[in-house]
Amino acid sequence: MFWMFVEASEVADGRVLVTGPQSHHLGRVLRVRPGERGVAVSSGTEYEIEVVEVAAGRVVGRVMAHRPVQGEPGLRLILLQAVLPNPDFDAVIEGGTAVGIARFIAVQAERSVARPAAQRVARWQAIARSAAEQSHRGAVPEVGVPVLLPAALQQAGDTRLLVLEPSASVPLLQAVDGSDAYTIAVGPEGGWTEAELSLMREHGGITVNLGPRILRARLAPVAAAAILVQQ
Repeated sequence: MFWMFVEASEVADGRVLVTGPQSHHLGRVLRVRPGERGVAVSSGTEYEIEVVEVAAGRVVGRVMAHRPVQGEPGLRLILLQAVLPNPDFDAVIEGGTAVGIARFIAVQAERSVARPAAQRVARWQAIARSAAEQSHRGAVPEVGVPVLLPAALQQAGDTRLLVLEPSASVPLLQAVDGSDAYTIAVGPEGGWTEAELSLMREHGGITVNLGPRILRARLAPVAAAAILVQQ
């Protein structure tokens, strides 16, 4: 069964009409055929569809049933992630999307070595969409251009801020307080600077650890997110 995200304008009169690159992916890559069933997700609704037409540049599905999205965690989870080398940051987006992160805020941290080009954001967004479809999410996470830490904290808004820091004395789970939204802050391989940690404390940040082992910056956020979404 295939899973895809569509625009609200593509759902009308009991049909889902898919055009453009997405129709090419369905018809030429996944090779869907009339009679096959899948799910199209749009604006918080899952539509069970049966394919009735596959043609050049379009795929048409008949809506068989619909329901509110089922694939989202009960709490909203934001990842404030220091920019990493491209393969590592790509891996964070892919894995983080699969476990339930709702928004990625890329931070150009003081110790970030990578300086991604502006067009890299389009790739990050494509990775998030693909991972959301593969993992049957109910929404595609937001991914934006890298910003400095003060702007990132402002974007995170009024959420409980948990700063991953190997030397912290508080385990992650001890900082869980029943909030409906959390922001996890993960630094680059060299870690956050003391000035950055101080700024996050001023914003209510609590430094937490993931146990006695030191995880790579591309793995730590995925592990932390997987723990939090189960709460």
